[in-house]
Amino acid sequence: MVLLDTLHVVSGSKKNKVSTERYYYTSNQIFEQSLDIYRPSSPPSPSSPPPPVVTLVVGSAWLGHRAVIYLGCSWWNSSGPKTIAKLGCTCVCIRHRGAFPKTFSPLSILFVSIMVGILMTVLNWFIGTDGWTVLEEIITTQHVGVEAADVPLGQSSAFILAFFLGLLAMELAGNGSASFDQMQNDVMDALAYVEKNKKRLGLNISSELPIIFGGYSSGGHVASCCAQEPDLWKQRNLPSPENYCESLLYISPVLSTKPYVEMCRKISSMSSSSLSTMSPSPSMPSLSPSDGSQSNDQNAAARRALENSSSSMSSTASLSSLQSTSSPPTWLTSELVKAIFGHAASQTPSPI
Repeated sequence: MVLLDTLHVVSGSKKNKVSTERYYYTSNQIFEQSLDIYRPSSPPSPSSPPPPVVTLVVGSAWLGHRAVIYLGCSWWNSSGPKTIAKLGCTCVCIRHRGAFPKTFSPLSILFVSIMVGILMTVLNWFIGTDGWTVLEEIITTQHVGVEAADVPLGQSSAFILAFFLGLLAMELAGNGSASFDQMQNDVMDALAYVEKNKKRLGLNISSELPIIFGGYSSGGHVASCCAQEPDLWKQRNLPSPENYCESLLYISPVLSTKPYVEMCRKISSMSSSSLSTMSPSPSMPSLSPSDGSQSNDQNAAARRALENSSSSMSSTASLSSLQSTSSPPTWLTSELVKAIFGHAASQTPSPI
């Protein structure tokens, strides 16, 4: 794949002391496959250690297969990378192609109903009850032999018609949306682009100074899943994530998902001794997207992660809040994942 970029100076303010540049990491040159580099206006002091490059995946509730959807999220979330740049670190913000809500999910139906209800309220405010009567009379005059009482053009009928038109619009609007694998591949392509062009982009990235990697909102989920897929890094000739990334940074990440809660409950129900002797089990929550199977290396990594989590706590009592009587609110997140990924929601990986 030929990587082509075009530079745009998006913003630069002496007051904010932050400059922003935009690059496209694929030949498509579309907004959804672009990255912004936020730089401090003044270089770091020569006497101080060089700051690491912070690389964040943009959050958009996994949506954004059209630029118009992404624009609002990018503006809303720009305060994070600007703050990082003000602190003296260069921040790279990566966008990826997004999904789109499935038409017949509960949240989509609720959204369309609310929008149609608002539309009908505004329409009634403009035309009133007399307006509906006049509209019915106009239609009956265009159809000879049709009485006004036979024309089902009341407010309820108009609402139903608008509701189904709204569902049809959502179905058409979702054409070309991305899968979760495509989101991950976009992020990894962006990282490969940054690594290949780091000198020209003026990014100080090396084995001695690895990046800080992460994301905000749903971007934190995508970044975490990428960090658990070393094969994606190897395919692009990138160092392994544990060598390329000094640490992970999450800003309001999406973590309250059912697989994560189940894993925490599993930890809280086990003693340290049982963790140390635990054997790989297919029933264990997967740490990476797959078809349900795990290699021995992945199971060993999962077991080590659980052991480290257990040994880092003085007791399992610190996880008592994750028992069934006081579980984190996962309903909304679970319904959102179902609304966006549909039948593939069960295969969407846990962020932890």
